[in-house]
Amino acid sequence: MTTSVLTNTGAMIALQKLEMVNNSLNKVQNQVSSGLAVSSASDDAATWVVSTTMNANIASLTQVGQGLGNAASILGTAVSGATEIASIVAQIRAAVTSTQDPATDVAATQAQVDQLVGQINAAVTSSNFNGVNLLNGTNATGISFLASTANNYTVTGATSTTISTGNGADLTTSGAGTNAAMTALYNLVGSGGSGGGLKAITGATIAAALTTVDTANQAVENAAAQFGAVQSNIQSQQTFV
Repeated sequence: MTTSVLTNTGAMIALQKLEMVNNSLNKVQNQVSSGLAVSSASDDAATWVVSTTMNANIASLTQVGQGLGNAASILGTAVSGATEIASIVAQIRAAVTSTQDPATDVAATQAQVDQLVGQINAAVTSSNFNGVNLLNGTNATGISFLASTANNYTVTGATSTTISTGNGADLTTSGAGTNAAMTALYNLVGSGGSGGGLKAITGATIAAALTTVDTANQAVENAAAQFGAVQSNIQSQQTFV
């Protein structure tokens, strides 16, 4: 009988070993090129399923982390803007108080206050991060940020966690603003306001005038405190993502 590779036992064993070596080499090369011990379901089905799920979760958490970073920036911008506005309102309060000093040049002080009102509105406008502004009334109900995702949404009860800013603020200081306290401030001290400006403030009305200023200042401080607290919450959440 003629002997061939098909009937040569030694040759068949050698061929099988060569195929095993080639398969093992291909597997190692795939691991080296991909950086993964298990790169396909054929390598290890159970481990591949776990690995694929974990990779998807890692990608989601990475995106959540980026979103929280943007959220911290949005809130930081709002807090900085509100803090600046509080400082300006304090200057307006001093100007209102000075109207009762006979030596005060009320006209000059009025011009200064009008500039300060303009600075408030400039601060409101510039408190914008990538198109999001929490101080100009465009986000009245606030915005929410994704804080975490569940590992598997096919599981009953799986939910996402969000962090909300709470209601947005409108610190625009004009006769057309939506915040009554800031509108009242403008009408009191603005030369174009309905109250007649600084020259209309008298000894009989100074207490009421300062109450109006303080009410506006409280609105500004409340906004700064609210957004500052949420910013702190988000920064804490970032450490867990």
